[in-house]
Amino acid sequence: MQTPSLTRRALLGSTAAAAMPRVARARDRNPNFLFILADDHAGYVLGADGNPRARTPNLDRLASEGGWFASNYCNSPVCTPSRQSILTGQLPHSAGVTVLQTPLDTAKPTLAKALRGQGFSTAAIGKMHFNRPGVPGLHGFDEVITEDVAQKRWLAEVGPAPEFGAIRTKPQWRPFRDPASIWLNSEKLPFPRSYEQMKSTWQVAQASRYLEEHKDGPFALWLSFQEPHSPYDFPIEWRDKFNPADFPVPRVGPEDPGQIPLIFRDLSPAEKQGIIASYYTSVNFLDHNVGRVLDKLRQLNLENDTLVVYMADHGYNLGQHGRFEKHCSYEPALRVPLLIRFPGRVKKGRYREGLHGIGGCRPPSWICSAPILSRCSMARA
Repeated sequence: MQTPSLTRRALLGSTAAAAMPRVARARDRNPNFLFILADDHAGYVLGADGNPRARTPNLDRLASEGGWFASNYCNSPVCTPSRQSILTGQLPHSAGVTVLQTPLDTAKPTLAKALRGQGFSTAAIGKMHFNRPGVPGLHGFDEVITEDVAQKRWLAEVGPAPEFGAIRTKPQWRPFRDPASIWLNSEKLPFPRSYEQMKSTWQVAQASRYLEEHKDGPFALWLSFQEPHSPYDFPIEWRDKFNPADFPVPRVGPEDPGQIPLIFRDLSPAEKQGIIASYYTSVNFLDHNVGRVLDKLRQLNLENDTLVVYMADHGYNLGQHGRFEKHCSYEPALRVPLLIRFPGRVKKGRYREGLHGIGGCRPPSWICSAPILSRCSMARA
């Protein structure tokens, strides 16, 4: 099934329908939108997905409070094409972004442009892979605190990394130049910062400030975290949360050896366990920050007025088929979380396999027209 392009009619239809709920809302106005995007978060590393090793209490709660789409797949296992596909509602080749380095054409329609045209305040905070300087107005965002802006402001506010004495921290990230055991953090070393000094923690503070300033809405905020992208960052307080020995290494089948990238072939079983534990630690850190943002919504009495979407750009292989990466079309690299909460409008529950519109699919009609869900599996579980 071909993914339709984002059209003004589709966007406005979904927004208008969302603005007319079946239950009383706190204020008679358009809904707010909060999009939370993770980098490399695989759909199977989620407690709600039945993974007992994943510690994701905040995301699990979000899943229980809204719709959890257990068979959601990305359009590309590469960061930039997937992210711009989400933003435009177009397949990567239609959006004109098929490789990591390509910037999205500023003339392309985006969800942010359409929402801003309807009077929404818009903002992007964090890792967006625009491959352009973050300037106000870019791709329809009034406020832009993307990679280049965030890095400068974060460092200016928190200052240089302190010394942590005997606590070992991870070295500079040098993928494909260092051995995979180092740049994939097999020793499960923390980033050289405490929790309050982490960039993602700083982004949460920026998002909280934005929510306070725009609590009278309507607003559309994109908050994009870099976790759990390698080298799987987490602060020093998180360093002992997981034991590598608790993680089994996925079996490599007889069909796999010939296609395993050379850089992964020399990893020992213990190193693989350390890599997996590092990833799970970073996911737990991510979950904590997602919880802080959701708590801020609650504190501001915005929960009933805000449609929350949590998803990732793509998934990740953690030893499946001998790989520790995305960049392939194996299931772990393509299936991603999709959690949607809008009290009174999105039915609570798990949606599983089945093509959209076939086999008993009965989601709310406004969801069907939403560009972010133009490729979905929505048969009711």
